[in-house]
Amino acid sequence: MEHSATQRESQKVWTAIKNWFLVDKVFLISFIIAIIAISLGGVTTRFFNYHVIVTVSGLMLVIGGFKETGLLQYLGQSLVKRSTTTRQLVRFTTLLTFFLAVFFTNDLTILTVLPLYLAITKEIKNRKSVYIGAALIVPACHIGSALLPQGNPHNLYLYSFYKVAAHHGGAALTNLDFFKGTGALWILGLLILMIACQFIDNEPLVIETKVTQFNKVETSIFVVLMLLMAASVFGYVNFYLAGAIVALVVLIYRPRLFKGIDYHLLFTFIFFFLIVGNIANISVLTDFISNTLVGPQASFLGTVIMSQFISNIAAPILISPFTPHAVSLVLGADIGGIGTIVSSMATLIAYKVIRMNARGETRGFVKYFTIVNAGFVVILTLIGLVIVTIVG
Repeated sequence: MEHSATQRESQKVWTAIKNWFLVDKVFLISFIIAIIAISLGGVTTRFFNYHVIVTVSGLMLVIGGFKETGLLQYLGQSLVKRSTTTRQLVRFTTLLTFFLAVFFTNDLTILTVLPLYLAITKEIKNRKSVYIGAALIVPACHIGSALLPQGNPHNLYLYSFYKVAAHHGGAALTNLDFFKGTGALWILGLLILMIACQFIDNEPLVIETKVTQFNKVETSIFVVLMLLMAASVFGYVNFYLAGAIVALVVLIYRPRLFKGIDYHLLFTFIFFFLIVGNIANISVLTDFISNTLVGPQASFLGTVIMSQFISNIAAPILISPFTPHAVSLVLGADIGGIGTIVSSMATLIAYKVIRMNARGETRGFVKYFTIVNAGFVVILTLIGLVIVTIVG
């Protein structure tokens, strides 16, 4: 009996480990490739970008704290309650997504806004407008988060990578260059989103929704921690110090937030650092990549296209060591995440949320989800080409 119980316990542990590895395909693939890369090459501390690892971890803790304060739900419910037509509802939802994503990352924004939107639109008869409204949340999220370095993980990585030193003969990235590129995309993207909202039918709408209050004291604490992490991103505060303060406050005040960290994402970064570090030692491969990604346009298009197949986190990490065109990679990753389901974690989350909350209507949502995403990728890619040509 005792042996049987031990065997069952071992089986449960093995199943849990197996499920943890299989739940995220990008993580699993990067893990396998990293093992191969290490076996053929090696490991040194210079492969890792500690600024990114520490800062992403700190931001995850802070954003998890905001989720528990109820602030995001309060903002969403307040805007929804003011909607008097279907078009106004979609416009408010798109704007809410766009501006929340600036500060709270893609994943949390979609997990907050999309379920709320799906819940309050169940009784709306014009399903086409509802489908398009849901689909607009994805590009709104990606465009909104493009503005700041801490808006999403790939922006943070690229800002840190190119800010520290020049690469491949280019100059180190300045704040002005970064914001010239992301600011142009952010403003033009918002304009396109508002134009898209005009295609929603302007039917009268009455929504009964309760506005829940948020915890003001807890919100204030996490606002301070968010500002601290933002200061560390721009180099005003040592990132190790900022990360340590955030970890200590959370450990004392809200230790369960450590369970909410996306450890798959953190390990994916680590695995790609190992992969890229070893690739950099293969001259034939590095010469091929460097010669292929000549010019800002090629670097931009390469990132957009690669993101469709290996995600907009993997693509810029793999490309960045071989091109000096920082802004091209930032915009390419921001735009590239809008495309296929695997192009970004946020897009995949949106698909999963729709499957869970819109049973029986998944096909309709996915149809417009695909059309809207494809349209935005094409339009924004053309805009991005113009921006990178001007900015360089």
